[in-house]
Amino acid sequence: MKKQKQSLLIDYPDSTVATFYGNDFMTLPYDTITSSLQGKTAIARLHDIGVLRITGVDAKKLLQGQITCDINKLSSSDGLYGAICSIKGRIITSFYIVQKDDDILILMDRDLVETTLLHLKKYAVFFKTELINDNDAFHVYARATLNNMEVVPEKLSETLPITHKNNIVSMTLNHYPIDTQWLITDLENTSIKEENKELIALSALAVRPIITQAQSETVLPQWLNMQRTGGISFTKGCYTGQEIVARMQYRGKSKKQLALFQWEGNLDTTKELMDDQGKNIGHVFSVENIQGGQLAQIILNIDPNETEHFLLDGKDISMLPLPYSLEATK
Repeated sequence: MKKQKQSLLIDYPDSTVATFYGNDFMTLPYDTITSSLQGKTAIARLHDIGVLRITGVDAKKLLQGQITCDINKLSSSDGLYGAICSIKGRIITSFYIVQKDDDILILMDRDLVETTLLHLKKYAVFFKTELINDNDAFHVYARATLNNMEVVPEKLSETLPITHKNNIVSMTLNHYPIDTQWLITDLENTSIKEENKELIALSALAVRPIITQAQSETVLPQWLNMQRTGGISFTKGCYTGQEIVARMQYRGKSKKQLALFQWEGNLDTTKELMDDQGKNIGHVFSVENIQGGQLAQIILNIDPNETEHFLLDGKDISMLPLPYSLEATK
């Protein structure tokens, strides 16, 4: 299968590294991600990210029965990525989670904080804990820089390194294909200054998404590749929706997966992704505008090897390799 390469977002040097979908290898260099980020640091406040704060001696006990990741691996030096699911295994919210002093901070789409709080309250009555909507108590920033890492990770780590300095909690989300950190601080701290904030959109290259309110309870964790991005523990035991998630992993036949695409110009991203036979093969999950081009995460309904052409709004768009590998579709 031959994939078209475009140079809108990626600056192509001579060397290449490889990643794959299933058994099909695709090569694409990641020595530099984009010339616009070269030699720069991008920092921007994430206005759409909110904070659910959980306190009390039973906070971890409550969460262990509700989240896809293993709360026992959370510490002051290690954060987590995960999701809270419905009984049907659909993601209510995906999140990053950190421990700050005696509190647990869950970072998610701002509009889903109250929804998630009400969901957890149904279970919290059995635990000594308190859930607080702290959207107005913290600011969350993203920081992105280039990374010279050339080896594609097989999968992403369950734990995310955390540092605490000057009342700022810094969590490293990924190193490949760019270095990305989230910085959490209270409102009184004004030491973080935004710069080159339009380039933060490049963090979408990490393909480790946070869902929005409109997407809540519409997707399974595996459709967002969470089994390969550290978002699901298959050894921690039971949690709400765990039976469905485990069945999808070990006995499921769904080919749905999150893929990365790019194109030039503006296309109607509300339209379905089609193959050259006119078959619906996916839909746009998220899209970022970067210097006149588009970088999109798309949920595919098929294995990518099943077609050579991906058409959106009548235009052939280009697939990019993921920054981690996926197991062959079962």
